[in-house]
Amino acid sequence: MPGSRDEQSAAADTLTVHTGPLPEGGFLLTLTGALDHHTNSRLTSSLQALPQTATPTVWLELSGLSFIDSTGLTCLLQVSRAVGAAGGHLALIAPSPPVQQMLDITGIGQVLAVHPDHRTARAARGRQDEQHGAPGEAG
Repeated sequence: MPGSRDEQSAAADTLTVHTGPLPEGGFLLTLTGALDHHTNSRLTSSLQALPQTATPTVWLELSGLSFIDSTGLTCLLQVSRAVGAAGGHLALIAPSPPVQQMLDITGIGQVLAVHPDHRTARAARGRQDEQHGAPGEAG
């Protein structure tokens, strides 16, 4: 049966995380596959491997994420807390329909910064920089 739990379980064992720089500074991590109790350590490891910056900006591109469970959602919240504690900002970019549905159902989409695309995230970041001073400036 398509979409059965067995197929979801097989997909749950895969998560790829591609890391790259953001042109404005910070990091873009593109997630593909599933973020769940089997794979959340891959995201955590990828984040821990990032160079330390004064005010880290981390964007998670979620358009290729086909599945997320409660452990994956908890992981996103923990990442947000860690980035925020370091004085930075986390944004979720272009969540796939199943991920957006979970963000909406759980209310996490109201807690974390979620943007439909990179352009919208850049605009929000620009507004944030204006309000708080550009990274590295007193403000």
